[in-house]
Amino acid sequence: MGEKCVILKPDFAASLERYKRSIRFDCLDDAQSEALQLFEDAGRALEPKVMLRECFIDSHTLIDSLPSVVVGSHTFSGKALKMLDEVNRIFVYVATCGDETEHFDLSDSDMLAPYWLDVIKRQSLTVAMRELRSYLRTHYMINSPRSLNPGSGNVDIWPVDQQKPLFDLLGGAGRIGVRLNDSCLMTPNKSLSGFMFSLPRSDWESCAYCERENCPDRRVKFEKTL
Repeated sequence: MGEKCVILKPDFAASLERYKRSIRFDCLDDAQSEALQLFEDAGRALEPKVMLRECFIDSHTLIDSLPSVVVGSHTFSGKALKMLDEVNRIFVYVATCGDETEHFDLSDSDMLAPYWLDVIKRQSLTVAMRELRSYLRTHYMINSPRSLNPGSGNVDIWPVDQQKPLFDLLGGAGRIGVRLNDSCLMTPNKSLSGFMFSLPRSDWESCAYCERENCPDRRVKFEKTL
């Protein structure tokens, strides 16, 4: 079904300038010193990571009128998977900001501290995803890798409960500190899973079909139909 899992651990240096801009640092007044301390602590602790595995699609089919693919002993279904009609090889992955700040106790901190921490974690996840794309370019000559993510967009696009078989293909993601809860959401929260692949339609982005207008990670405008 492909090679064994690969784990990537890129270096991470948080950007103070981006952090300040994201949290509107100049407006924090008395909370500035606390925000700076959290930046130092979290930036020093976080270690972004990626787990990936090369896999091959055994068959393309329809299940209950939904485009579906079979990868090994697992079947994946959802409207978004129609984008894999011309794809035979995929890279199953989980990328994360790292679990090193999950133990941080912010109960006595400023009410905005959880948001500040998420901003730093998002920077770390961005580094993880950049490393993943770089690895695919360097090792597989995939210059414009595209990604499909379960749970991104409406429930019928690619249901979030398909995180379970995706994680099964990797043998779980505990080695990089990522776990699924009963609702198939990932911990740490700034983690991303999915299929990455090469696609002839170089302009395609999965988030074009997500209706969350104010998503901070939106890359392209919303399209009404898939």
